[in-house]
Amino acid sequence: MLNNTVLIALVFVLITSSLLLITQRHKGSRLVLNGESITKNKEPTIIIAGPSNSGKTAFYTFLTSGKLTNTVTSQKTSVAHDFKLSKANTFRLMEFPGHNKLRKQLIDTLESSNNIKGLLFMVDSTTDPKDLTEVAEFLFQILQVTERQPDGCDILLACNKCESFTSRPPAKIKDALEKEMDKIIARKRKSLDSVQNTLNGSLKKTDDADNEDDQEEKSALLDIQVAGGFKFSSLEGNVDALEGSVTKNNVDKWECWIEERLIN
Repeated sequence: MLNNTVLIALVFVLITSSLLLITQRHKGSRLVLNGESITKNKEPTIIIAGPSNSGKTAFYTFLTSGKLTNTVTSQKTSVAHDFKLSKANTFRLMEFPGHNKLRKQLIDTLESSNNIKGLLFMVDSTTDPKDLTEVAEFLFQILQVTERQPDGCDILLACNKCESFTSRPPAKIKDALEKEMDKIIARKRKSLDSVQNTLNGSLKKTDDADNEDDQEEKSALLDIQVAGGFKFSSLEGNVDALEGSVTKNNVDKWECWIEERLIN
């Protein structure tokens, strides 16, 4: 009788453990956006991202409603399922907040989605090239994820507000961002090297997981640095720069870029 009781208890423990393991794995394949849990995305996706006040929400609103409206800084992710432009197949269109504290939503989506066709990185073309450091930092965060994928991710530097007298040409904005990216990479590599030297000199035994994370980050940094300074052309994904203006309904070039990504 005792042996049967023990056997039943063991079987119960095994079944319970198996169910817990399956549940945890299932949860691990889900992403939470705006309080809703969604499965790992395989739907063709176009993402609109970029710094605050660059015109992301206005562009998303124009695409999805056809209307030019005054918008405020968004605090949550906007999603349009089964969206369609004139020539492209249906896809999922997503627009992410640009505030630094809310960027994790974007990074989580980039990491969990395996069918992102392209990312529009909105830039205010009236921004002085000397003030593009924060913009480049944001773009660097994105590339740290996309460049770990086999073919990277095509990115469009959508230079908004081109109608303004103080706007800069897309080529100059792209060049200025390359220079800022080069500084960021050099600075982060130096910081990582300093930490690694300290660990090698004083701590021989460190946590294996932390070491793997450090090596992964360092590898990603090395992958996007080339001799003579950083260039977008060295990336796995293509990076284009096109001017436009949401308020002036001058977004044809951006829409064509989206359609090309969905056809290819």
